[in-house]
Amino acid sequence: MKHLIKSSALTFAIAASLGLGVAPRQAQADGFQLNGSQGSVLVAGSSVVMVVSGPIFLSAAGVRGAAEMSKESRERREEKRRISAGPLPDLEVKSVDTAADGGRRVALEDPANPENHATLQWPKREDDPAAGFTVGEKIAFQPSPQGAGWMLRNPAGAALAFVPTIETVDESRTRTL
Repeated sequence: MKHLIKSSALTFAIAASLGLGVAPRQAQADGFQLNGSQGSVLVAGSSVVMVVSGPIFLSAAGVRGAAEMSKESRERREEKRRISAGPLPDLEVKSVDTAADGGRRVALEDPANPENHATLQWPKREDDPAAGFTVGEKIAFQPSPQGAGWMLRNPAGAALAFVPTIETVDESRTRTL
């Protein structure tokens, strides 16, 4: 923004000196005889040109600055490495609990590797998102086609919940899963 102000002030100063100083001298050097009225018309005419062209120049400079900022933002976004939802092992439901505030919690664990576990939590709401989870059932994590997360399905194939990737959550400007 400072660059835009500096460049527009410099341009205005140059235009003012060229419009007000050079044009009358040029006319007198070519042998024209200008009276006071003709000189003021010449000065007023150049002032009008500056008044009309000034906002056009500032608009063009503003558009150029906005385009550069947009390009930089797009390049930063493209530089980010996006991690897609990939295949995950089926996890077994270990517990389905209700928190003191009314929220629901489902604890999941990999039967082949007990250190691999996950917890799903929902705040209190009218529907029960944990209703489809049954202790002892294996839950399949099916990656979404766009790689934005996983659809959780019970053994019968019914959809239970969607779990987004961290990048998807960041893009939606929320930190709560």
